[in-house]
Amino acid sequence: MRRGRPHVVRLCANTRCPQVGRDGREARLASATLVTMDTTTDQGIHDARRDRWVASSTDTAALAWVADRTATTHRHLVPVAAVGRNDGGGLVTVLDRPRGTPLSAALDRLGAPTTGVAVTLSVPLLELFVAAVDGAVRLGAAGIDDVLVDDAGAVVLCDRPVGASRDDEAPAAAATATDVDAARVVVLAARVVWERVDPRDPVRDDVDTALVLALDGDRTAARAALDVVLAAAPPRPFRWTPPRADLLFAEPEPPRSTGTVADRLLAVVRDAVEHGVPLGAGRRLPLRRVVVGIVVATGTAIAAVSTLGAGNGGS
Repeated sequence: MRRGRPHVVRLCANTRCPQVGRDGREARLASATLVTMDTTTDQGIHDARRDRWVASSTDTAALAWVADRTATTHRHLVPVAAVGRNDGGGLVTVLDRPRGTPLSAALDRLGAPTTGVAVTLSVPLLELFVAAVDGAVRLGAAGIDDVLVDDAGAVVLCDRPVGASRDDEAPAAAATATDVDAARVVVLAARVVWERVDPRDPVRDDVDTALVLALDGDRTAARAALDVVLAAAPPRPFRWTPPRADLLFAEPEPPRSTGTVADRLLAVVRDAVEHGVPLGAGRRLPLRRVVVGIVVATGTAIAAVSTLGAGNGGS
C-alpha cells in the first residue's frame, strides 16, 4: 500500500456505486482486482497549469521581478509565459507552472533518501539561494508547497511576484497574508530534504547547523551551507517515476430501461447501433460489418438457389 496525502476522489465500498465527479464522470479503479481500498495514489500531484498573477502598475518590486524572470531561463525556476496589462492597468503575469509533486509528498514516495539523493535535491535549491543573495537572480514570494519535483525528477521553485494576487482574487489582503520570501523558502525546502535523511548519518549535524545559519545569515553563511552540502557526498541520480493514477474516469453507464418490451427492444437496437453487436468477452462487432455480412450471405444464397433451379429446369 502506498502512502501519501488523501486523494480528493473516493470510491464507495460497493464498487457498483462509484462516486460521480463534478463533470459528470465516474471514478473507477483501473484494475478489476480489489486488493486494497487505498485511494492515496497521486500524493498531491499537481497538473501543469498557467497561473495569472496581478500586481499594481506602480509596484516596483513586481516590475523588477518580471523583468528579471523574463530574462532568465533557469531549469529550477518557473518560467514566465506572458506579461501584459488588464483593463485597470495592473501588471498581469502568466506563469507556466509545470506538472509536479510538492516536495514533501515526493519525499513521502521516496522514503528516507540517501545522502547522495539529498545532495541531488538540495543543491539546486541552495544554488538559487546563493544566487539570490548575490543579486544574480531575483526571487519573489512562495510557499513550501510551491517547491515541486517535476516529472523529470528535478526540483522547481514556482514563485510569483511579491504582492501579486491571483487574477480571480481580490488584491492586497489575501495575497500579502501568504507572501513569504522565496529565498527563505528554498532554504526551508533544503532542510525538509535533509530532515528525511537518517539522523545517524555522520554529516547530518554539520548540514543541519549550516542550513540553520544560512536561514538568517549573509552571503558567507549561504555559501558555506552550499559548500557543506556539496562536501557531504557525491550527488546521486535517482529514478523518479511520477505517481500513477489508479483511477480511470469514464462516462457513467446509462440506466437500464425498465419500461415496456418496445422500450427495451429500442434500447438494445440503440446499443447495437452505437457500440456494435456484442460477441462475448467484452468484444463487439460493428453493426456495419454485420449488415454487410448479412447482405453478402443473402446474395450468395439467392445466387446459389437460382443456379440450382436453373440446372434442374434444364435437366
